[in-house]
Amino acid sequence: MSAMIMLRRFIDLLLFFVLIGVEIALRQWMPPQKRGFFCGDESLQYPFTSAQTFGFGALCIVVLGIPFFVILIVELFRQLSHSRGKQHGPVAHESNDDSCHCGRRWKNIYAQLGYYLLGMLMTLIATEIPKRAIGRLRPYFFSICKPRLVDGTNCDFERNEGQYFGEYTCESDLSQKMMAEMAMSFPSGHSSLAFYAMVYIALYLQVALSTRGSKLLKHFLQFGFVMLAWFVALTRVNDHWHHWSDVLVGILLGTLFAWLVARYVAKLFEGRCSSSTSAAAAKLLAHASVASASAQSATPVLPAYTFGSVPYLQHHGPNHAAYGQTYHNYGYVP
Repeated sequence: MSAMIMLRRFIDLLLFFVLIGVEIALRQWMPPQKRGFFCGDESLQYPFTSAQTFGFGALCIVVLGIPFFVILIVELFRQLSHSRGKQHGPVAHESNDDSCHCGRRWKNIYAQLGYYLLGMLMTLIATEIPKRAIGRLRPYFFSICKPRLVDGTNCDFERNEGQYFGEYTCESDLSQKMMAEMAMSFPSGHSSLAFYAMVYIALYLQVALSTRGSKLLKHFLQFGFVMLAWFVALTRVNDHWHHWSDVLVGILLGTLFAWLVARYVAKLFEGRCSSSTSAAAAKLLAHASVASASAQSATPVLPAYTFGSVPYLQHHGPNHAAYGQTYHNYGYVP
């Protein structure tokens, strides 16, 4: 392994640790903003469910387990599709050594997993910042906090109905972690991470998986992965851990980062876009040259009888010079 490759990998690992450090710093030194509420707000009166449909362990399987397994299997046992295979095509034909093939595939695994993890960390940080900067209360706020106002009253008093209060204390004995979790509803972290993972894998399969064995297998897998992310997002609303708008923004955020990483970091579609564009351009040029040649070589269509001896120039566009010859009675004389 050359010194340049080792330096590049060291820089990659250093950047990963920097992103991990940013995430840890956000959790340690950026507490969520304390946000007020309106007494009688029905969107904050949902019951609290401690048993989540997709907890932390299930989310790890969706975000780490499935993508790692798919990338590992595809890169080990299948070649990348034609759009990426062109980059290594001549080398593969020149060398039949199995060790070279295995080394190239492990290099692809390292690169693809690195791209994916980079995007996942960026999505996590982009989700964590608004969670703590906005501090939106979760739908179960009233059921676990039972807020008491500074004057000793609560929202059960009629005079407080519909009023906004920014200062309050919770009557329930809640831990510091629970208090922080209660104010981090926007956006949905489960939704953003799940959609990033599954949309990225769907984009990756579009390039990496061939359709020779089955025309529908690749698209079936893509649909299944995206529907899994969709189900994870729906459970966040059904479990009363997020408002529907939190889930929607999480979906958009995860999808955006998946597309940006696949398009501009991993450059999954770079070869395909250039090859398809060049093929289309060549096709257009071929059609244009054929049309031009046929237009130049076409024999002019002339009237059978033309009286007089003036040039017949009208209605023939750019080829009118071909008709700038003298016509006599009863026909065309070249």
